[in-house]
Amino acid sequence: MSHFTRPSRLNNYEPRQTTPLSIKATPFLSQPISQPKIYHKCSKLSLLRAAKLGVSVMLLAAVTSAYGSDNQDAGFANSSWQDSAAQTLELPNLRGQGLSFAEQYQNKMLGEWSLQNINGRVKMEHDPWVQETIKNMTWRLNAQVRQQAPLGLVIIDNASINAFAAPGGVIGINTGTILAASSMDELASVIAHEVAHISQHHYEHSAEESKKALLMQLGGMLAAIAASAVDGDAAAAVMMGSQTAFMNSSMAFSRSNEREADRVGMQIMTQAGYDPRAMPRFFATMNQKSQLNQVKNQFLPSFVRSHPLSNERLSESQSRAQRYPVLSLSQQQRHQALFDLLYWRVQIMGKHASETVLTAAAKNSLGAKLALVRWYTEQQRFKDANDILTQMNALPVTQRQNLEPLLGITHSELLSEQQMWQPAAEILANQQRLYPERRDLCLYLAEALTNSNQPAAAQALLKPLTEQQPSDRYAWQSLQLANEKMAKTTASPQLANIATINALRYRSQDQLWNGRYEHALTSLTQAKQLAENLQTTAQASSARPLLANIDAEIKAIKTAQDFKP
Repeated sequence: MSHFTRPSRLNNYEPRQTTPLSIKATPFLSQPISQPKIYHKCSKLSLLRAAKLGVSVMLLAAVTSAYGSDNQDAGFANSSWQDSAAQTLELPNLRGQGLSFAEQYQNKMLGEWSLQNINGRVKMEHDPWVQETIKNMTWRLNAQVRQQAPLGLVIIDNASINAFAAPGGVIGINTGTILAASSMDELASVIAHEVAHISQHHYEHSAEESKKALLMQLGGMLAAIAASAVDGDAAAAVMMGSQTAFMNSSMAFSRSNEREADRVGMQIMTQAGYDPRAMPRFFATMNQKSQLNQVKNQFLPSFVRSHPLSNERLSESQSRAQRYPVLSLSQQQRHQALFDLLYWRVQIMGKHASETVLTAAAKNSLGAKLALVRWYTEQQRFKDANDILTQMNALPVTQRQNLEPLLGITHSELLSEQQMWQPAAEILANQQRLYPERRDLCLYLAEALTNSNQPAAAQALLKPLTEQQPSDRYAWQSLQLANEKMAKTTASPQLANIATINALRYRSQDQLWNGRYEHALTSLTQAKQLAENLQTTAQASSARPLLANIDAEIKAIKTAQDFKP
Protein backbone atom coordinates (compact mmCIF):
# COMPACT_ATOMS: atom_id res chain seq x y z
CA MET A 1 0.00 0.00 0.00
CA SER A 2 1.51 3.18 -1.13
CA HIS A 3 1.36 5.18 2.10
CA PHE A 4 1.78 2.52 4.73
CA THR A 5 4.87 2.87 6.87
CA ARG A 6 4.88 -0.90 7.33
CA PRO A 7 4.16 -3.20 4.43
CA SER A 8 2.02 -6.16 5.41
CA ARG A 9 4.41 -8.60 3.72
CA LEU A 10 7.89 -8.09 5.11
CA ASN A 11 9.98 -9.74 2.43
CA ASN A 12 8.14 -8.49 -0.62
CA TYR A 13 8.10 -4.70 -0.39
CA GLU A 14 10.50 -1.94 0.49
CA PRO A 15 9.45 0.38 3.35
CA ARG A 16 8.14 3.84 2.68
CA GLN A 17 11.09 6.18 2.99
CA THR A 18 11.15 8.20 6.17
CA THR A 19 13.23 11.20 7.08
CA PRO A 20 16.60 10.03 8.40
CA LEU A 21 17.25 10.69 12.05
CA SER A 22 19.64 13.46 12.87
CA ILE A 23 21.60 12.16 15.83
CA LYS A 24 24.99 13.68 16.45
CA ALA A 25 26.12 10.74 18.53
CA THR A 26 26.08 8.33 15.56
CA PRO A 27 28.23 9.69 12.73
CA PHE A 28 29.85 6.29 12.27
CA LEU A 29 26.70 4.39 11.45
CA SER A 30 27.25 2.53 8.21
CA GLN A 31 23.54 2.51 7.40
CA PRO A 32 20.95 5.01 8.69
CA ILE A 33 18.76 3.23 11.17
CA SER A 34 15.77 5.17 9.97
CA GLN A 35 15.99 3.34 6.65
CA PRO A 36 16.67 -0.26 7.68
CA LYS A 37 16.77 -2.94 5.06
CA ILE A 38 14.41 -5.04 7.08
CA TYR A 39 11.79 -5.41 4.42
CA HIS A 40 14.24 -6.44 1.74
CA LYS A 41 12.74 -8.07 -1.30
CA CYS A 42 13.08 -11.80 -1.66
CA SER A 43 16.29 -11.96 -3.67
CA LYS A 44 16.32 -13.96 -6.88
CA LEU A 45 18.62 -16.78 -5.96
CA SER A 46 20.56 -18.48 -8.69
CA LEU A 47 19.99 -22.18 -9.12
CA LEU A 48 23.52 -22.76 -7.86
CA ARG A 49 22.74 -20.88 -4.65
CA ALA A 50 19.47 -22.78 -4.37
CA ALA A 51 21.32 -26.06 -4.65
CA LYS A 52 23.78 -24.95 -1.98
CA LEU A 53 20.87 -24.09 0.28
CA GLY A 54 19.44 -27.55 -0.31
CA VAL A 55 22.71 -29.26 0.55
CA SER A 56 23.04 -27.16 3.69
CA VAL A 57 19.54 -27.92 4.85
CA MET A 58 20.09 -31.64 4.33
CA LEU A 59 22.14 -31.51 7.50
CA LEU A 60 19.02 -30.89 9.58
CA ALA A 61 18.12 -33.79 11.86
CA ALA A 62 14.80 -35.41 12.71
CA VAL A 63 12.65 -33.52 10.26
CA THR A 64 9.08 -34.66 9.66
CA SER A 65 7.45 -34.86 6.28
CA ALA A 66 3.73 -35.52 5.73
CA TYR A 67 1.68 -33.45 3.30
CA GLY A 68 5.00 -32.38 1.93
CA SER A 69 7.21 -32.76 4.98
CA ASP A 70 6.36 -33.75 8.47
CA ASN A 71 5.37 -31.31 11.08
CA GLN A 72 6.56 -29.77 14.19
CA ASP A 73 8.08 -30.51 17.53
CA ALA A 74 5.42 -28.53 19.25
CA GLY A 75 2.41 -28.09 21.39
CA PHE A 76 1.19 -25.34 23.63
CA ALA A 77 -0.35 -25.96 27.02
CA ASN A 78 -3.20 -23.50 27.19
CA SER A 79 -5.86 -24.12 29.77
CA SER A 80 -8.59 -22.62 27.60
CA TRP A 81 -8.00 -25.40 25.09
CA GLN A 82 -7.48 -28.23 27.55
CA ASP A 83 -10.22 -30.27 29.15
CA SER A 84 -10.45 -33.49 31.04
CA ALA A 85 -11.19 -35.41 27.86
CA ALA A 86 -7.82 -34.42 26.47
CA GLN A 87 -6.24 -36.91 28.84
CA THR A 88 -8.24 -39.80 27.31
CA LEU A 89 -6.70 -39.77 23.84
CA GLU A 90 -6.01 -43.37 22.90
CA LEU A 91 -2.52 -42.82 21.56
CA PRO A 92 -0.46 -45.84 20.48
CA ASN A 93 2.52 -46.70 22.65
CA LEU A 94 5.71 -44.93 21.73
CA ARG A 95 8.66 -46.94 20.55
CA GLY A 96 11.22 -45.89 23.12
CA GLN A 97 11.41 -43.07 25.62
CA GLY A 98 11.26 -39.31 25.19
CA LEU A 99 14.18 -37.19 24.08
CA SER A 100 17.07 -36.59 26.42
CA PHE A 101 18.00 -33.09 27.54
CA ALA A 102 20.93 -33.08 25.09
CA GLU A 103 18.65 -34.14 22.22
CA GLN A 104 16.10 -31.47 23.15
CA TYR A 105 18.83 -28.82 23.21
CA GLN A 106 20.16 -29.98 19.85
CA ASN A 107 16.66 -29.86 18.37
CA LYS A 108 16.21 -26.33 19.71
CA MET A 109 19.46 -25.21 18.11
CA LEU A 110 18.50 -26.89 14.84
CA GLY A 111 15.09 -25.21 14.94
CA GLU A 112 16.59 -21.78 15.47
CA TRP A 113 19.17 -22.41 12.76
CA SER A 114 16.51 -23.48 10.28
CA LEU A 115 14.36 -20.42 11.06
CA GLN A 116 17.31 -18.09 10.58
CA ASN A 117 18.17 -19.73 7.26
CA ILE A 118 14.63 -19.91 5.89
CA ASN A 119 13.73 -16.31 6.75
CA GLY A 120 14.51 -13.91 3.95
CA ARG A 121 15.17 -16.68 1.43
CA VAL A 122 11.58 -17.47 0.53
CA LYS A 123 8.54 -15.33 -0.11
CA MET A 124 6.54 -15.15 3.13
CA GLU A 125 3.01 -14.19 4.07
CA HIS A 126 3.50 -12.04 7.18
CA ASP A 127 0.03 -10.56 7.58
CA PRO A 128 -0.50 -10.57 11.36
CA TRP A 129 -4.19 -11.57 11.15
CA VAL A 130 -3.44 -14.55 8.88
CA GLN A 131 -0.55 -15.52 11.14
CA GLU A 132 -2.71 -15.29 14.27
CA THR A 133 -5.50 -17.37 12.75
CA ILE A 134 -3.23 -20.22 11.63
CA LYS A 135 -1.24 -20.05 14.86
CA ASN A 136 -4.35 -20.34 17.04
CA MET A 137 -5.47 -23.42 15.13
CA THR A 138 -2.03 -25.01 15.27
CA TRP A 139 -1.48 -24.31 18.97
CA ARG A 140 -4.94 -25.65 19.75
CA LEU A 141 -4.24 -28.93 17.98
CA ASN A 142 -0.79 -29.26 19.52
CA ALA A 143 -2.12 -28.64 22.99
CA GLN A 144 -3.99 -31.93 22.89
CA VAL A 145 -0.81 -34.03 22.92
CA ARG A 146 2.23 -31.79 23.41
CA GLN A 147 3.50 -29.54 26.19
CA GLN A 148 6.27 -27.65 24.40
CA ALA A 149 5.28 -24.55 22.44
CA PRO A 150 6.43 -24.27 18.81
CA LEU A 151 9.51 -22.22 18.09
CA GLY A 152 7.98 -20.42 15.14
CA LEU A 153 5.25 -20.48 12.50
CA VAL A 154 6.24 -19.89 8.87
CA ILE A 155 3.59 -19.21 6.22
CA ILE A 156 5.16 -19.43 2.77
CA ASP A 157 3.48 -17.52 -0.06
CA ASN A 158 3.59 -20.36 -2.54
CA ALA A 159 0.77 -21.82 -4.62
CA SER A 160 1.88 -25.43 -4.16
CA ILE A 161 0.26 -27.64 -1.54
CA ASN A 162 2.78 -28.31 1.18
CA ALA A 163 3.48 -28.23 4.90
CA PHE A 164 6.64 -28.99 6.82
CA ALA A 165 8.36 -28.88 10.20
CA ALA A 166 11.90 -28.78 11.49
CA PRO A 167 13.39 -29.86 14.83
CA GLY A 168 12.58 -27.59 17.75
CA GLY A 169 9.12 -26.82 16.44
CA VAL A 170 9.48 -24.72 13.30
CA ILE A 171 6.18 -25.22 11.50
CA GLY A 172 5.65 -24.21 7.89
CA ILE A 173 2.64 -24.25 5.63
CA ASN A 174 2.15 -22.94 2.10
CA THR A 175 -0.67 -20.54 1.28
CA GLY A 176 -1.49 -22.99 -1.51
CA THR A 177 -2.58 -25.48 1.14
CA ILE A 178 -4.97 -22.92 2.64
CA LEU A 179 -6.46 -22.12 -0.76
CA ALA A 180 -6.78 -25.80 -1.71
CA ALA A 181 -8.87 -26.56 1.39
CA SER A 182 -12.61 -25.97 1.44
CA SER A 183 -13.02 -25.61 5.19
CA MET A 184 -11.18 -24.88 8.42
CA ASP A 185 -11.60 -28.54 9.30
CA GLU A 186 -9.75 -29.65 6.16
CA LEU A 187 -6.93 -27.24 6.92
CA ALA A 188 -6.86 -28.54 10.50
CA SER A 189 -6.53 -32.08 9.16
CA VAL A 190 -3.20 -31.17 7.56
CA ILE A 191 -1.82 -29.74 10.79
CA ALA A 192 -3.31 -32.52 12.97
CA HIS A 193 -1.67 -35.15 10.79
CA GLU A 194 1.67 -33.42 11.22
CA VAL A 195 1.20 -33.04 14.97
CA ALA A 196 0.51 -36.77 15.15
CA HIS A 197 3.87 -37.54 13.54
CA ILE A 198 5.62 -35.37 16.11
CA SER A 199 3.68 -36.62 19.12
CA GLN A 200 4.51 -40.20 18.18
CA HIS A 201 8.25 -39.47 17.81
CA HIS A 202 8.23 -41.16 14.43
CA TYR A 203 11.52 -39.66 13.38
CA GLU A 204 13.37 -39.57 16.67
CA HIS A 205 12.87 -43.34 16.84
CA SER A 206 13.30 -44.14 13.18
CA ALA A 207 16.22 -45.93 11.63
CA GLU A 208 19.28 -43.87 10.77
CA GLU A 209 18.81 -44.61 7.07
CA SER A 210 15.28 -43.22 7.17
CA LYS A 211 16.51 -40.11 8.94
CA LYS A 212 19.04 -39.51 6.19
CA ALA A 213 16.32 -39.89 3.59
CA LEU A 214 14.21 -37.33 5.43
CA LEU A 215 17.12 -34.91 5.54
CA MET A 216 17.49 -35.32 1.80
CA GLN A 217 13.81 -34.61 1.33
CA LEU A 218 13.83 -31.44 3.42
CA GLY A 219 16.97 -30.25 1.67
CA GLY A 220 15.34 -30.81 -1.69
CA MET A 221 12.16 -29.10 -0.61
CA LEU A 222 13.86 -25.92 0.59
CA ALA A 223 16.20 -25.93 -2.41
CA ALA A 224 13.13 -26.08 -4.64
CA ILE A 225 11.49 -23.22 -2.76
CA ALA A 226 14.60 -21.12 -3.27
CA ALA A 227 14.94 -22.14 -6.92
CA SER A 228 11.31 -21.25 -7.62
CA ALA A 229 12.28 -17.58 -7.47
CA VAL A 230 14.28 -18.21 -10.66
CA ASP A 231 12.66 -21.07 -12.52
CA GLY A 232 9.52 -22.95 -11.55
CA ASP A 233 10.28 -25.99 -13.73
CA ALA A 234 13.79 -26.29 -12.34
CA ALA A 235 12.39 -26.04 -8.83
CA ALA A 236 9.98 -28.88 -9.52
CA ALA A 237 12.81 -30.97 -10.92
CA VAL A 238 14.90 -30.42 -7.78
CA MET A 239 11.90 -31.40 -5.66
CA MET A 240 11.18 -34.52 -7.71
CA GLY A 241 14.77 -35.76 -7.41
CA SER A 242 14.82 -35.49 -3.63
CA GLN A 243 11.34 -36.98 -3.25
CA THR A 244 12.25 -39.96 -5.45
CA ALA A 245 15.39 -40.67 -3.40
CA PHE A 246 13.32 -40.42 -0.24
CA MET A 247 10.64 -42.83 -1.44
CA ASN A 248 13.12 -45.40 -2.69
CA SER A 249 14.78 -45.68 0.72
CA SER A 250 11.88 -45.41 3.15
CA MET A 251 8.54 -46.22 1.53
CA ALA A 252 7.71 -49.00 4.01
CA PHE A 253 8.54 -46.71 6.89
CA SER A 254 6.29 -44.05 5.38
CA ARG A 255 3.29 -46.34 4.88
CA SER A 256 3.40 -47.59 8.46
CA ASN A 257 3.67 -44.16 10.01
CA GLU A 258 1.20 -42.52 7.67
CA ARG A 259 -1.54 -44.85 8.87
CA GLU A 260 -0.69 -44.12 12.48
CA ALA A 261 -0.59 -40.37 11.81
CA ASP A 262 -4.00 -40.56 10.13
CA ARG A 263 -5.45 -42.40 13.11
CA VAL A 264 -3.92 -40.19 15.81
CA GLY A 265 -4.55 -37.04 13.75
CA MET A 266 -8.27 -37.75 13.74
CA GLN A 267 -8.24 -38.16 17.52
CA ILE A 268 -6.42 -34.85 17.89
CA MET A 269 -8.92 -33.11 15.60
CA THR A 270 -11.86 -34.48 17.58
CA GLN A 271 -10.40 -33.36 20.91
CA ALA A 272 -9.74 -29.88 19.50
CA GLY A 273 -13.30 -29.51 18.20
CA TYR A 274 -12.72 -30.10 14.48
CA ASP A 275 -14.51 -32.55 12.21
CA PRO A 276 -12.38 -35.69 11.63
CA ARG A 277 -14.39 -36.40 8.47
CA ALA A 278 -12.52 -33.51 6.89
CA MET A 279 -9.32 -35.57 6.67
CA PRO A 280 -10.62 -38.11 4.12
CA ARG A 281 -12.38 -35.27 2.29
CA PHE A 282 -9.07 -33.46 1.87
CA PHE A 283 -7.38 -36.73 0.88
CA ALA A 284 -10.03 -37.22 -1.82
CA THR A 285 -9.50 -33.70 -3.14
CA MET A 286 -5.75 -34.25 -3.35
CA ASN A 287 -6.17 -37.65 -4.96
CA GLN A 288 -8.38 -36.10 -7.62
CA LYS A 289 -5.85 -33.33 -8.20
CA SER A 290 -3.06 -35.88 -8.49
CA GLN A 291 -4.91 -37.87 -11.14
CA LEU A 292 -5.66 -34.67 -13.07
CA ASN A 293 -2.00 -33.66 -12.94
CA GLN A 294 -0.93 -37.08 -14.20
CA VAL A 295 -3.28 -36.76 -17.18
CA LYS A 296 -1.85 -33.31 -17.92
CA ASN A 297 1.72 -34.61 -17.45
CA GLN A 298 2.31 -32.13 -14.61
CA PHE A 299 4.21 -32.57 -11.35
CA LEU A 300 2.20 -33.97 -8.47
CA PRO A 301 1.63 -32.06 -5.23
CA SER A 302 4.77 -32.60 -3.15
CA PHE A 303 3.06 -34.41 -0.31
CA VAL A 304 1.45 -36.86 -2.75
CA ARG A 305 4.87 -37.77 -4.13
CA SER A 306 6.34 -38.42 -0.70
CA HIS A 307 3.21 -39.92 0.87
CA PRO A 308 1.13 -41.59 -1.85
CA LEU A 309 -2.60 -41.61 -1.22
CA SER A 310 -3.32 -45.26 -1.94
CA ASN A 311 -6.87 -46.51 -2.32
CA GLU A 312 -6.36 -48.58 0.82
CA ARG A 313 -5.34 -45.52 2.83
CA LEU A 314 -8.27 -43.49 1.51
CA SER A 315 -10.68 -46.29 2.35
CA GLU A 316 -9.27 -46.72 5.87
CA SER A 317 -9.48 -42.98 6.49
CA GLN A 318 -13.09 -42.77 5.35
CA SER A 319 -14.11 -45.78 7.41
CA ARG A 320 -12.36 -44.53 10.54
CA ALA A 321 -13.88 -41.05 10.25
CA GLN A 322 -17.41 -42.45 10.31
CA ARG A 323 -16.84 -43.76 13.85
CA TYR A 324 -16.60 -40.22 15.24
CA PRO A 325 -19.62 -38.14 16.27
CA VAL A 326 -20.88 -35.50 13.86
CA LEU A 327 -20.13 -31.89 14.82
CA SER A 328 -23.07 -29.75 15.83
CA LEU A 329 -24.40 -27.28 13.28
CA SER A 330 -23.20 -24.33 15.37
CA GLN A 331 -19.63 -25.74 15.45
CA GLN A 332 -19.62 -26.26 11.70
CA GLN A 333 -20.90 -22.75 11.06
CA ARG A 334 -18.36 -21.20 13.42
CA HIS A 335 -15.47 -22.89 11.70
CA GLN A 336 -16.81 -22.12 8.23
CA ALA A 337 -17.31 -18.42 8.97
CA LEU A 338 -13.69 -18.14 10.07
CA PHE A 339 -12.44 -20.05 7.03
CA ASP A 340 -14.37 -17.70 4.74
CA LEU A 341 -12.48 -14.76 6.25
CA LEU A 342 -9.13 -16.60 6.10
CA TYR A 343 -9.54 -17.77 2.52
CA TRP A 344 -10.27 -14.33 1.12
CA ARG A 345 -7.70 -12.57 3.31
CA VAL A 346 -5.02 -14.92 1.91
CA GLN A 347 -6.33 -14.27 -1.59
CA ILE A 348 -6.09 -10.48 -1.27
CA MET A 349 -2.80 -10.41 0.65
CA GLY A 350 -1.21 -12.65 -2.00
CA LYS A 351 -2.75 -10.53 -4.78
CA HIS A 352 -4.40 -13.60 -6.25
CA ALA A 353 -7.88 -12.11 -6.71
CA SER A 354 -9.03 -9.47 -9.18
CA GLU A 355 -11.78 -6.89 -8.65
CA THR A 356 -14.10 -8.96 -10.86
CA VAL A 357 -13.57 -12.11 -8.79
CA LEU A 358 -13.95 -10.25 -5.51
CA THR A 359 -17.08 -8.40 -6.60
CA ALA A 360 -18.75 -11.62 -7.71
CA ALA A 361 -17.79 -13.49 -4.54
CA ALA A 362 -18.82 -10.59 -2.30
CA LYS A 363 -22.49 -11.20 -3.18
CA ASN A 364 -22.44 -14.34 -1.03
CA SER A 365 -19.31 -14.01 1.12
CA LEU A 366 -18.57 -11.57 3.92
CA GLY A 367 -14.92 -12.58 3.74
CA ALA A 368 -14.81 -11.56 0.08
CA LYS A 369 -16.50 -8.26 0.98
CA LEU A 370 -13.80 -7.44 3.50
CA ALA A 371 -11.15 -8.43 0.95
CA LEU A 372 -12.81 -6.10 -1.57
CA VAL A 373 -12.57 -3.25 0.96
CA ARG A 374 -8.86 -3.96 1.23
CA TRP A 375 -8.53 -4.07 -2.59
CA TYR A 376 -10.29 -0.69 -2.96
CA THR A 377 -8.06 0.70 -0.21
CA GLU A 378 -4.92 -0.37 -2.04
CA GLN A 379 -6.26 1.24 -5.21
CA GLN A 380 -6.98 4.52 -3.36
CA ARG A 381 -10.71 4.11 -4.08
CA PHE A 382 -11.69 5.24 -0.62
CA LYS A 383 -15.35 6.03 -1.35
CA ASP A 384 -15.97 2.54 -2.71
CA ALA A 385 -14.28 1.04 0.33
CA ASN A 386 -16.30 3.20 2.71
CA ASP A 387 -19.56 2.27 0.98
CA ILE A 388 -18.96 -1.43 1.62
CA LEU A 389 -17.92 -0.82 5.22
CA THR A 390 -21.13 1.14 5.78
CA GLN A 391 -23.11 -1.85 4.54
CA MET A 392 -21.20 -4.21 6.81
CA ASN A 393 -21.62 -1.99 9.85
CA ALA A 394 -25.39 -2.17 9.26
CA LEU A 395 -25.36 -5.96 9.71
CA PRO A 396 -26.98 -7.46 12.82
CA VAL A 397 -24.77 -7.34 15.92
CA THR A 398 -24.14 -11.08 15.98
CA GLN A 399 -22.94 -11.09 12.38
CA ARG A 400 -20.63 -8.15 13.00
CA GLN A 401 -19.19 -9.85 16.06
CA ASN A 402 -18.31 -12.90 13.95
CA LEU A 403 -16.27 -10.62 11.70
CA GLU A 404 -14.20 -9.11 14.47
CA PRO A 405 -11.44 -8.30 14.87
CA LEU A 406 -10.87 -8.43 11.10
CA LEU A 407 -13.66 -5.91 10.44
CA GLY A 408 -11.97 -3.37 12.72
CA ILE A 409 -8.53 -4.18 11.28
CA THR A 410 -9.80 -3.62 7.73
CA HIS A 411 -11.38 -0.30 8.74
CA SER A 412 -8.12 0.78 10.39
CA GLU A 413 -6.21 -0.08 7.22
CA LEU A 414 -8.52 2.18 5.23
CA LEU A 415 -7.91 5.05 7.65
CA SER A 416 -4.15 4.41 7.78
CA GLU A 417 -3.89 4.53 4.00
CA GLN A 418 -5.32 8.03 4.25
CA GLN A 419 -2.79 8.93 6.96
CA MET A 420 -5.58 9.10 9.55
CA TRP A 421 -3.48 7.33 12.15
CA GLN A 422 -5.20 8.54 15.31
CA PRO A 423 -8.71 7.34 14.33
CA ALA A 424 -7.13 4.07 13.20
CA ALA A 425 -5.43 3.72 16.59
CA GLU A 426 -8.72 4.33 18.39
CA ILE A 427 -10.47 1.55 16.47
CA LEU A 428 -7.62 -0.87 17.12
CA ALA A 429 -7.37 0.10 20.79
CA ASN A 430 -11.03 -0.78 21.27
CA GLN A 431 -10.42 -4.18 19.68
CA GLN A 432 -7.25 -4.73 21.65
CA ARG A 433 -9.08 -4.14 24.93
CA LEU A 434 -11.50 -6.90 23.95
CA TYR A 435 -8.76 -9.28 22.78
CA PRO A 436 -5.63 -8.34 24.75
CA GLU A 437 -3.97 -11.70 24.06
CA ARG A 438 -3.96 -11.29 20.27
CA ARG A 439 -0.57 -10.62 18.71
CA ASP A 440 -2.04 -9.21 15.50
CA LEU A 441 -3.93 -6.42 17.25
CA CYS A 442 -0.83 -5.45 19.22
CA LEU A 443 1.17 -5.17 16.00
CA TYR A 444 -1.45 -3.20 14.07
CA LEU A 445 -2.04 -0.89 17.04
CA ALA A 446 1.68 -0.36 17.62
CA GLU A 447 2.08 0.75 14.01
CA ALA A 448 -0.76 3.25 14.36
CA LEU A 449 0.60 4.57 17.66
CA THR A 450 4.09 5.00 16.26
CA ASN A 451 2.76 6.94 13.29
CA SER A 452 0.57 9.10 15.53
CA ASN A 453 3.63 10.13 17.60
CA GLN A 454 3.05 7.74 20.51
CA PRO A 455 6.12 5.48 20.19
CA ALA A 456 6.43 4.83 23.93
CA ALA A 457 2.92 3.37 24.01
CA ALA A 458 3.78 1.28 20.95
CA GLN A 459 6.90 -0.04 22.65
CA ALA A 460 4.90 -1.10 25.70
CA LEU A 461 2.72 -3.26 23.46
CA LEU A 462 5.61 -4.77 21.53
CA LYS A 463 8.10 -5.76 24.22
CA PRO A 464 5.95 -8.64 25.59
CA LEU A 465 5.66 -10.07 22.07
CA THR A 466 9.43 -10.44 21.71
CA GLU A 467 9.63 -11.98 25.17
CA GLN A 468 6.99 -14.55 24.25
CA GLN A 469 8.43 -15.25 20.79
CA PRO A 470 12.09 -14.19 20.40
CA SER A 471 12.00 -15.05 16.68
CA ASP A 472 9.16 -12.56 15.97
CA ARG A 473 10.81 -10.44 13.28
CA TYR A 474 7.71 -8.31 12.75
CA ALA A 475 7.73 -7.28 16.41
CA TRP A 476 11.48 -6.56 16.37
CA GLN A 477 11.07 -4.39 13.29
CA SER A 478 8.16 -2.55 14.89
CA LEU A 479 10.25 -1.93 18.01
CA GLN A 480 13.05 -0.53 15.87
CA LEU A 481 10.65 1.85 14.13
CA ALA A 482 9.15 2.96 17.45
CA ASN A 483 12.58 3.77 18.88
CA GLU A 484 13.65 5.59 15.75
CA LYS A 485 10.50 7.70 16.07
CA MET A 486 11.25 8.29 19.75
CA ALA A 487 14.82 9.37 19.03
CA LYS A 488 13.62 11.75 16.34
CA THR A 489 10.73 13.39 18.22
CA THR A 490 11.77 13.51 21.88
CA ALA A 491 12.90 16.81 23.38
CA SER A 492 15.29 14.97 25.71
CA PRO A 493 18.82 14.34 24.32
CA GLN A 494 19.31 11.64 26.96
CA LEU A 495 16.19 9.77 25.86
CA ALA A 496 17.19 10.20 22.22
CA ASN A 497 20.56 8.54 22.92
CA ILE A 498 18.99 5.55 24.65
CA ALA A 499 16.32 5.21 21.94
CA THR A 500 19.04 5.20 19.28
CA ILE A 501 20.96 2.47 21.09
CA ASN A 502 17.81 0.37 21.46
CA ALA A 503 16.88 0.86 17.80
CA LEU A 504 20.25 -0.61 16.87
CA ARG A 505 19.76 -3.51 19.30
CA TYR A 506 16.33 -4.30 17.89
CA ARG A 507 17.66 -4.08 14.35
CA SER A 508 20.29 -6.66 15.26
CA GLN A 509 17.63 -9.08 16.49
CA ASP A 510 15.77 -8.87 13.20
CA GLN A 511 19.05 -9.42 11.37
CA LEU A 512 19.82 -12.43 13.59
CA TRP A 513 16.51 -14.13 12.77
CA ASN A 514 17.10 -13.37 9.11
CA GLY A 515 20.42 -15.22 9.20
CA ARG A 516 22.44 -12.03 8.64
CA TYR A 517 24.88 -12.61 11.47
CA GLU A 518 27.60 -10.17 10.42
CA HIS A 519 25.07 -7.37 10.00
CA ALA A 520 23.63 -8.16 13.42
CA LEU A 521 27.10 -7.96 15.01
CA THR A 522 27.76 -4.65 13.24
CA SER A 523 24.54 -3.18 14.61
CA LEU A 524 25.43 -4.30 18.13
CA THR A 525 28.98 -2.96 17.80
CA GLN A 526 27.55 0.44 16.91
CA ALA A 527 25.12 0.24 19.83
CA LYS A 528 27.96 -0.71 22.19
CA GLN A 529 30.08 2.27 21.13
CA LEU A 530 27.18 4.62 21.81
CA ALA A 531 26.54 3.01 25.20
CA GLU A 532 30.23 3.31 26.12
CA ASN A 533 30.13 6.99 25.25
CA LEU A 534 27.31 7.41 27.78
CA GLN A 535 29.61 6.26 30.59
CA THR A 536 31.34 9.65 30.62
CA THR A 537 28.06 11.55 30.88
CA ALA A 538 25.32 11.98 33.45
CA GLN A 539 23.71 8.86 31.95
CA ALA A 540 26.42 6.52 33.23
CA SER A 541 23.93 4.63 35.40
CA SER A 542 21.81 3.88 32.31
CA ALA A 543 24.86 2.80 30.31
CA ARG A 544 25.83 -0.11 32.56
CA PRO A 545 22.69 -2.26 32.10
CA LEU A 546 22.63 -1.42 28.39
CA LEU A 547 26.21 -2.62 28.00
CA ALA A 548 25.46 -5.82 29.88
CA ASN A 549 22.50 -6.53 27.59
CA ILE A 550 24.53 -5.75 24.48
CA ASP A 551 27.36 -8.06 25.55
CA ALA A 552 24.89 -10.90 26.15
CA GLU A 553 23.29 -10.28 22.74
CA ILE A 554 26.69 -10.31 20.99
CA LYS A 555 27.51 -13.62 22.65
CA ALA A 556 24.17 -15.12 21.58
CA ILE A 557 24.65 -14.02 17.97
CA LYS A 558 28.18 -15.45 17.84
CA THR A 559 26.84 -18.73 19.21
CA ALA A 560 24.19 -18.81 16.49
CA GLN A 561 26.76 -17.90 13.85
CA ASP A 562 29.12 -20.67 14.92
CA PHE A 563 26.45 -23.37 15.10
CA LYS A 564 26.80 -25.96 12.35
CA PRO A 565 24.25 -28.79 12.14
